[in-house]
Amino acid sequence: MRILLLLLLSILGVHAGSVPLASYLESVESSSAVGALNANSAAQAALQRSQVQSEGFLLNGEVGYASEKNGDRNKAEYHVAVEKRFVFGDSDAYADALKISSQKQQELQLYQLKTVVYEHYINACTLKEKAGLLKDAQERNIELTKLIEEGVKGGEFDRSALLRSELVVDELQLRISDLENRYYEALQSLQLYTRKEDSEEPFCQDLPSEITITENPEQYSTLYRYLESEITATSTLQNFRSTAVQDIKLGVGYDNEIDLSRGIVFVQIPLTQGSRRDSEREAAAQAKLAAQQQLLFAKAQIEAQIRTYTAAQQTRRNTFDRLNDVLIPKAYESSVLLLERFMGSEGSYLSYIDSQKALFDLLIRGIDTRANALLAQAKLYRILGVDPQKDIK
Repeated sequence: MRILLLLLLSILGVHAGSVPLASYLESVESSSAVGALNANSAAQAALQRSQVQSEGFLLNGEVGYASEKNGDRNKAEYHVAVEKRFVFGDSDAYADALKISSQKQQELQLYQLKTVVYEHYINACTLKEKAGLLKDAQERNIELTKLIEEGVKGGEFDRSALLRSELVVDELQLRISDLENRYYEALQSLQLYTRKEDSEEPFCQDLPSEITITENPEQYSTLYRYLESEITATSTLQNFRSTAVQDIKLGVGYDNEIDLSRGIVFVQIPLTQGSRRDSEREAAAQAKLAAQQQLLFAKAQIEAQIRTYTAAQQTRRNTFDRLNDVLIPKAYESSVLLLERFMGSEGSYLSYIDSQKALFDLLIRGIDTRANALLAQAKLYRILGVDPQKDIK
């Protein structure tokens, strides 16, 4: 029997203001945090795109005074032209690759923020479950304290038993207060990304009740797709920078020294590439290499993290199953039997108190084990850029 799950369901209950996990995750998509990240990535893409695009038309005008002219020593001269720079190379391909890369980055950022919210949801629910469990323990001990107080008045118990029972109740209250304060902090962190009202609290019953191991999580990774799109973008930039003659300037205008009634057309073609062009080519090649190496390193790093995650998750699952199937049922049965003996004046109150403490410590450990497993999965999802909503039924 899954005693831990049954206790949690009875403690948490369903409240009118409860917000399910799916609602929190959907709210992330319209949050200011996502808007700020998306605007930043779009601005970076636009800045990169502008570096390979030609400028608009330019008006070039020159006015001079030539005092040494034949025929008229006080002759003014001027040159007026409209110029246009033409960029050669597939800049459109680079712009398209940047657009795709920006979209992948925004998708990655969205999923990573969703997993941050998922982590806050897990933390809030864990603290809420612990506080609820300890409140249940406190209520049991308050009722028992009342019985002991009556026993002290009737001479069945000495005052030490009452003091010990009151001490247990007070100690539980301290732990509950600490958990409630931490729960409030977790709730504020959760609401930061979702704009939920203070009166709304996490539903919590939609968290997985079992510990699972995610199989092949990298197949859902937006991080890989983003890094691959970065390689494509840097490759197109390198191809663009490798264009032999990258830009030519064409101008149309007239010069009053030639003929006021006739226009002129001129073209400017660079004769040499120059050190700047060499540096641009080298930078583009290095950017492509860096993107490729980043993908390779990310894959190697994540493969190691997945192996660590899988081994640790298997240990957590074994621990959780043993707690639920063996340890908690035994502690629960022991506590019930000792309570019956105590109520029948056959057992020690201290033995019952110790059994209660052992039971609730095991229950708390079960909550922590499940929470750590969920947080480990969420952390892996955040690194990979996996949408946590894929696991919500």
